[in-house]
Amino acid sequence: EHHVFSYSAHHPPVAKLGAGEPVLLQTTYAFGDQPLNPGDTLADVDLALCDPLTGPLYVEGAEPGDTLAIHIDEVEPTDAGAQGVIPDFGVLEWDRLPLHFFTPEGSKVRWLRGLEYELRPNVGAIGVAPKEGEIPSVYPGDHGGNMDMKHIRAGATVLLPVWHPGAILFVGDCHQRQGDGELPGCVAETNANVTLRVDVLKGKMIKRPRVLTEDRLMLVASAKTLDEAVKIAIEALFDAADEDVGTGGPDLMRGIYPTVVAISADGITEMPEDHIRELFEELIAERMEGPHESHPVDVRTPGGDR
Repeated sequence: EHHVFSYSAHHPPVAKLGAGEPVLLQTTYAFGDQPLNPGDTLADVDLALCDPLTGPLYVEGAEPGDTLAIHIDEVEPTDAGAQGVIPDFGVLEWDRLPLHFFTPEGSKVRWLRGLEYELRPNVGAIGVAPKEGEIPSVYPGDHGGNMDMKHIRAGATVLLPVWHPGAILFVGDCHQRQGDGELPGCVAETNANVTLRVDVLKGKMIKRPRVLTEDRLMLVASAKTLDEAVKIAIEALFDAADEDVGTGGPDLMRGIYPTVVAISADGITEMPEDHIRELFEELIAERMEGPHESHPVDVRTPGGDR
């Protein structure tokens, strides 16, 4: 098993992967080798040793300026799922929740108080080596990373920019099932086998992650504040619409804007359309003044919004 705890071009690849070639990766649950048992608290868990990443893989033919298209074919949990609360890491104000382990029974998981849910496994962390430096495995960013999106599951395609030869691809942090984010700082963390294929889109580099499913295109932005994240996502929507006439951007003439929601301890809140309109108008004014650049953001502090 090959595990690292950061995204970096300095990690030597453990294998090479050809375009379109299927590969099965064994991933380890979010708490890695830290000794945890049912009933334990996560108050003392070492975040530097969380979210172990399998890899990295060197993708043959990938060069700086390209885009990776990573097709998720299967995510198969291979062990029990662990659920607790990490104090001061998620947005819940709970000090502790005793750690519970839930073993799948066929396609279902029997949860607390007799509740059951269907398995819907996803990949929480998938990313490439960032343009510069090293980013801990627990953080997301323009490189992908710990995005924790329920949509990154079998059938999805993840698009990531390439800054280094071979892209240097990492995968980990799988879950039995995921909601919209991780309010307690973790969800049903599990070991899993992930089967995927990678295509290289030559000479067409996106600025930050995109996720494509059967019915939607998602533009992923990570930042320290909600407003920053929304602005970056709006910029990404503009870029996608510029690249593909089939991708609709905002329609200012008719007042048609994308729906933006914020996820917090209070639940899911839709942002006012007037605020979204103001952000679009600001971006349009900036682009009319001259050439625009990407806005890379360092989110390597707890509490960043996504």
